[in-house]
Amino acid sequence: MRLPAYPLMTCDPFFSIWSRTDKLSDSDTVLWCGLEKPIRGTAEIDGAVFRFLGLGAEPAMEQTALDTAPYVTTYTFEAARVRLVVRFWTPLLLDDLHRLSLPVSFVDCTYEPLDEAEHDVQVSLSLDEKFCYDGKAKSCVFFTQNACGRPFAVMGQIRQKPLSASGDGVGADWGWWCLLGGKVRAARGIHATRSLKPGVTSAFCVGFDEGLAIEYFGRKLPPFWREKWPDLRSAMVDSYQNREALFAALQAQSDRLLADAAPFGAAYQAMLTAAARQILAAHKLVRSPAGELLYLSKECHSNGCINTVDVSYPAVPFFLLYRPELVKAMLTGVFTFASLPLWQADYAPHDIGRYPHADGQVYALRPPYAFRRRNVYKHKHFSIYEPHFQMPVEECGNMLILAYAYAKATGDTEQIEENYSLLERWAAYLSSQGAQLKNQLCTDDFAGHSEQNVNLAIKSTVGLASFAGIAGLLGRETKAMQDARHMALALDSNRKADGTLPFSLLDAEGWSLKYNLVWDRLFSFGLFPEDLYFAESDLYREKLNAYGVPLDSRKSFTKSDWMLWAACLDGTDRNVRAFSRAILRFLEETDDRLPFSDWFDTLKPERRGFTHRSVQAGLWMPVLLRKTLAQQQDA
Repeated sequence: MRLPAYPLMTCDPFFSIWSRTDKLSDSDTVLWCGLEKPIRGTAEIDGAVFRFLGLGAEPAMEQTALDTAPYVTTYTFEAARVRLVVRFWTPLLLDDLHRLSLPVSFVDCTYEPLDEAEHDVQVSLSLDEKFCYDGKAKSCVFFTQNACGRPFAVMGQIRQKPLSASGDGVGADWGWWCLLGGKVRAARGIHATRSLKPGVTSAFCVGFDEGLAIEYFGRKLPPFWREKWPDLRSAMVDSYQNREALFAALQAQSDRLLADAAPFGAAYQAMLTAAARQILAAHKLVRSPAGELLYLSKECHSNGCINTVDVSYPAVPFFLLYRPELVKAMLTGVFTFASLPLWQADYAPHDIGRYPHADGQVYALRPPYAFRRRNVYKHKHFSIYEPHFQMPVEECGNMLILAYAYAKATGDTEQIEENYSLLERWAAYLSSQGAQLKNQLCTDDFAGHSEQNVNLAIKSTVGLASFAGIAGLLGRETKAMQDARHMALALDSNRKADGTLPFSLLDAEGWSLKYNLVWDRLFSFGLFPEDLYFAESDLYREKLNAYGVPLDSRKSFTKSDWMLWAACLDGTDRNVRAFSRAILRFLEETDDRLPFSDWFDTLKPERRGFTHRSVQAGLWMPVLLRKTLAQQQDA
């Protein structure tokens, strides 16, 4: 499978290393956003040195194969009558949150002779000093040390300032990079060399000790993995000693993912494979001062916000399937911020800061506050925000739907009980807006603002019904379901001749992907009639272009996550299969060599923006819906 970029070491937003060429030796590796983070790999075979990873003066080995699985990228090379297999993987284990949060990645190497002769094979791996800083070169220190009975090569800036910077396409300008495996040395980078035996896998282990992970409302939090290991070196040694068991567990997780996707075809499996690692590497897991888990997304190539509500909303299907606890952890920080004195709005916030600073919503800040993004949460007056750029209906609907989805899936009502007053306030706001929405910013406004947006009104309707579900789980009374049904009837009365709903109530000719309808089916609310789903689905098939279905009638671009949600409405796997093939075609043909973008054109294979975003976890919606409906039938 050809991809725009290939995942190599994928841990978190500051440790996510990719190759942007089909041949591993044709380019230097980069951070997900394109910053140079060169890794160099060479193989010395019977005294002759060849290059298999990154740029350099040595002759490149011939790359004969490339295989990308959900959690493993494997390359095969040949030179001097030797075949070398190099495997990149990170133990992103959803059943072990400490491992999931650990910034440690492996490079496995195995060789076999292509003749019957014996060969002397040594493989070397080097990380350039550019790993230590973001952009302009800084003074660094390089050294080796023994820790936990193993030799390490270590490098980092002389002056360490953890959490000193934030932004969008940036890396960590602090921390210590460690390399374990074989004979190590440190000079203008860190290096390791080891001899290989035929058919025996030898590994290099790369780790990043960030020191502090997140600033959370004035408190600097350590990474979650520190609850299990006292320091990174001991964590790396533990991982190294248990790598075979970790790899087996990762393979089992991969097999489960592919099996769940199999009913929707090979293209759907391939699409999920392309997304599987970046959706995890776009998050950071920490524990709040109150002891709560926080699973914080970075809004990659989209202003760099942390814990953005309309990023968590599309991402939630994957996590509801495989680790629902992380859905709760996505919502906790938003509830905390919305409970502070600053947040005086009747609607939900957009985000809680700019990664890695969760210091209060930075989106829609007025000047001069927009240039002073630290400690936003300390302000007492909501006037620091520009109301025109808020997303009231969007974020209220998102929070209500997500809170209900988690509680319904798990039976855990603690979070909705503790935050009931906020949820009630947000439901009241939706009810006050009705079905004919004013001109509000929403997550679909890539082509500009829109008034009386129907898809947004559908989200509002489902959000109200979700609050009714929340109240029901807690044994409380509300008229939210009555209001939701009234709004649904009002919207449904605007059907066009073909049975579909328009893009806007003010634009009878326009159309759009009504992806928010999928929750009506998932939750079995019955707010909208089945024939609406089928009419909309027929329209989407009609509008399908080479690389997907446009988001709406205004422009030719689309969003991959919303396409797959909309594909679920036909009640079969027909649209899921067709849309997956179109998205896979984009991945195979685009010249934009960055991780899987969720925003691209449907007429030509061009990325419009965004990359490496966690929203691609929304591509698992067909799996979630299929499993949910099966459980409902069995109940």
